[in-house]
Amino acid sequence: MPEEIILGRGFTEGELKVANWWVRNKIKIRTWTRIILLSLNIIVWTYALWGLLDGFAISYPRESAIPEAIAYNQQNLDRFVADRPLGVGTSAVSVFPSTENRVDISVDLENINKDWWVEFTYRFNIMGEQTPARQGFVMPNELTTVTELGFKTQSPTARNAQLIIDNIRWHRVEPSEVEYDYVKFIEKRFGGVKTQNVRFEPASQSAGRNVSRTTFEIVNQGAFGYWSIDYIIKLMRGSTMVGVNKINIRELKPGEIRNVDLYWYDTIQSVTKTEILPIINLLDENSYLPTTRL
Repeated sequence: MPEEIILGRGFTEGELKVANWWVRNKIKIRTWTRIILLSLNIIVWTYALWGLLDGFAISYPRESAIPEAIAYNQQNLDRFVADRPLGVGTSAVSVFPSTENRVDISVDLENINKDWWVEFTYRFNIMGEQTPARQGFVMPNELTTVTELGFKTQSPTARNAQLIIDNIRWHRVEPSEVEYDYVKFIEKRFGGVKTQNVRFEPASQSAGRNVSRTTFEIVNQGAFGYWSIDYIIKLMRGSTMVGVNKINIRELKPGEIRNVDLYWYDTIQSVTKTEILPIINLLDENSYLPTTRL
């Protein structure tokens, strides 16, 4: 192997080549280095200036409105939650045995919302048997009763039932439609309808009656007539309900007095009070007779 030639003060041939390359290219290297550093500097300053411009001139007005929008949306959400209707309260379901393996079923429903009324479909489950689906409703701030009467069951000794509610539809009461006062609106349109002379006559063998009877009068002293009103009749023994029934009154005219006889084919004794509850949707103009319609 030939010996490496050393020139001058001891530089190798490779080192001399590198030095020669550096001498010939150092101006270009310095130029490109300055260009690269200047470009990086321009990029950094452009980014910084753009951030300042965007933060204080472009995005700031939009972003400064975000807290206000959040607060506004929160207020809307709070109002929505406050205005949302509360659920309907229910009492325990009552089951009363009747003749021929039949039962009467009832439950009280209470709507505590003053600006909402609700429609729904309901049925009862009694020992695995379901009653037919019925339509019901509860008006604002109202207590009502839904029933299934004379249901023929395979378990006549059953005393427990469950209420099943489907197809719930809430409706807001529009102030303009109730003259801006729902309570006065209802009083004006139904306040003149009263029940009076309520009597319960129990079955009596000595009197020759095998059935009990409830009699009362419906007096319509108001200016409105009605196509159809359901009346729920509850027989009470103290604070305990011992029987329930329902009767439909058709075409009750203004100024009319309607005598009602309702018969009970069960043995019911010791009735201390009779409660009568009318059920009618007074917000539906089709509830009124044509000559007295809203």
